[in-house]
Amino acid sequence: MSQHGFTVLNFLLIKVAWFACVLGGSIPGAVVVSAMLALCIYQGRWQRERPFVLALAALGLLLDSAWIHFGILDFGNASLLVGNVEVAPLWILLLWVAVGLSLFEALGFFVARPFLGALIVGAVAPVSYSTGAQFGAVTISSFASLIVIALVWVIVFAVVFESARRVQQTAGNADENEQQVTR
Repeated sequence: MSQHGFTVLNFLLIKVAWFACVLGGSIPGAVVVSAMLALCIYQGRWQRERPFVLALAALGLLLDSAWIHFGILDFGNASLLVGNVEVAPLWILLLWVAVGLSLFEALGFFVARPFLGALIVGAVAPVSYSTGAQFGAVTISSFASLIVIALVWVIVFAVVFESARRVQQTAGNADENEQQVTR
């Protein structure tokens, strides 16, 4: 399969992951995210992308759990209790892993354009949460809550895309230097 084919497959898989997680929950979500991870490993991308996948998983879990704490989101019975602290459900964590596994593939266009990517992701985030709410996966406290989520996502993804761009640029420079040495 060509690199373009892998990118298209990754794009399709992140969409399927969203539906699997939001509509099906943790088990269907884990199946799709596992397929995304297997594809990432098969392509040899895991070593470079692992820090982003793990960081986005942790950050996403922290953010969505904070939204619960501040009364912005309510995942109902799907939320988990860790001690006395309510945290976002496992399927949300899986969605964040899927985003991390798509960063250099389906979202790669935005890595090269961090500011544009951050604005678009910030605009799409409320739509994603609102759609999840329509399916009964989450309750959103108010329209203002969606604005807060959007603004936070703009900031988070500006940093994420810029960091990914720098890693990609550094990797590209290393590949260039290696090619020059072998000539």
